[in-house]
Amino acid sequence: MSFGKEYIRKELKKLDDVLDEQLKLYLIGGGNMSLLNLKDATKDIDVILDKEKDLPVLKNALLNCGYEEKNLPTYQKMGTRLLMENEDGFRWDVFIKVVCNGLMLSPYMKERIGEIQSGFKNMRLFLLSKEDVFLFKGITERERDLEDMHILYLHGLDFEIIKEEIKWQSENSGIAWIAYFFQRLMRLQEEYGIIVPNIKEIEKMAEEDAAISLILEKIHRRKYTMEELVEELKEDENWIRELIQKLEKQGKIKTEGNTIMKKE
Repeated sequence: MSFGKEYIRKELKKLDDVLDEQLKLYLIGGGNMSLLNLKDATKDIDVILDKEKDLPVLKNALLNCGYEEKNLPTYQKMGTRLLMENEDGFRWDVFIKVVCNGLMLSPYMKERIGEIQSGFKNMRLFLLSKEDVFLFKGITERERDLEDMHILYLHGLDFEIIKEEIKWQSENSGIAWIAYFFQRLMRLQEEYGIIVPNIKEIEKMAEEDAAISLILEKIHRRKYTMEELVEELKEDENWIRELIQKLEKQGKIKTEGNTIMKKE
């Protein structure tokens, strides 16, 4: 069952009425899209909390609104910290700072907040930009998220913002997000017959991202010489040297002569 904008607003108002302290919620999924009139209805509301201490505040408020805590393994894999559902089947998926165990609510995402929902006394409700919702949906494996990516694409997106954000996420999380996101973009193109802007540039970034991830994985096991890395990766030596220099500049590895090792 899906729920429209008015139902979501009603549930948010219920929550606000039982809150006895200030609470910030960042909406990242279908609930965001519904409130922005980009989608008629959604099955749930995905929110990020900025602080650990806000989790029991939200949980207790939802319990007071008649919600019950659920335990679904699929959502645990996505790093969901709290799953609450009411008798209608409407669900809250709650994360703290990080989604899918790696993609962060970054400072740049906060700067791009598309809209702050008004009319609440204790709740501050922030709707992330279309670009950032697209990005969060691009790191899941759910089919309906691919559909939402297409809807967001049709409403117009700044892919330069998306490109820079996924690059920042990959560099700061230690996860090869660009490589994974690129595969989702390719699937999006195939499923809906569209062309994603900057796709060739993103493909190049994805190749670099995957190589960096592999280099770090190897170096965290033992020390390597440049020759050994080139031999194992079977890539151009000059390119590998460029990646090593980049990683050293980022403080992720260190070199001593021709030896490459993890930074203690």
